[in-house]
Amino acid sequence: MNTKNRITSAKRRPVQMLLMLTLLACALLQSLTKNAASAVRTMHTAEYAMANTSSVAQNYQPDDIKVLAEGFHSKITKPFVAVVRDAETYAVLTSLDENLPRLEADFFKENVAIAAFLGERNTGGYSVEIRTNAIEILVLEKKPGKGMMVPQMITSPFKIVALKGAANAAVRLNLFADETWRQSLPSYRVTSGKFRMSGGFAGTSEEFGLEGPIGVMRAGNLATFSFRVIGSETKKRRLLVECSTGLMDSEGNVKINRMSADSLVDSPNSGLAGTVTFSKEGRKFALIMISRPSLVADGYSGQGTIEAELRQVDVKP
Repeated sequence: MNTKNRITSAKRRPVQMLLMLTLLACALLQSLTKNAASAVRTMHTAEYAMANTSSVAQNYQPDDIKVLAEGFHSKITKPFVAVVRDAETYAVLTSLDENLPRLEADFFKENVAIAAFLGERNTGGYSVEIRTNAIEILVLEKKPGKGMMVPQMITSPFKIVALKGAANAAVRLNLFADETWRQSLPSYRVTSGKFRMSGGFAGTSEEFGLEGPIGVMRAGNLATFSFRVIGSETKKRRLLVECSTGLMDSEGNVKINRMSADSLVDSPNSGLAGTVTFSKEGRKFALIMISRPSLVADGYSGQGTIEAELRQVDVKP
């Protein structure tokens, strides 16, 4: 190799080395990025599973839901979802729209009624979808496809279904997966909460705190509560991931005739009843929960209180 070639080769080596190091760094960075993304997905999946798992086992199947009625015109013209476990509450719902199907008291011994109302839409082509996956029930707005010919008239779509086998089991209704319900569900945060569970053959007892968000949705004299509450400083995981509808009086206070205790109370239990008192401006409420009467020997019961305050929402300019 002559002198000129040796000089050229020497000049190329740093460039080649830099290029090689750059390629190695890119490969390493890509690997780290994939691993980090995978770890985040795993973490989110784990947190989601933990937030939707309790001692009250849930394993929803597609045939757990039976459509009772659906249509494009309801007298309930604002977005609202009701989860009804008793005949008295359902009677109030039908007073808001008398065209809903009649359900006798026996229906609620083994079923829960879930009714979803989209509110007014400017055209046809909209509908409600209610479906399950393994751990929750999704309530979604179905919109007309792009370029689809639709009737040019005001509609107010709705659907009501029966969820079977859920007398005391938590109704894990996800109202945050769709913007329609999310916008109509102001979120409160628990500022103070406590619960006491006791019972069983051995006479066990446990006291613990409560924390987490609670969404509230109203229509007429009905109010629906979406609980995402977790127990703090507990011996085992305690959750109230539940959706339930109650009756509102003239002062805006609410009576919930029946709701699940989820895993706040060990099984067997008869579920909970609740009373909710709102402040005059509606920014705060207090909830008292107590177990419903039970004829089960050696069953479990509980009672507790929650104070919650409306979350501040940042207004975008």
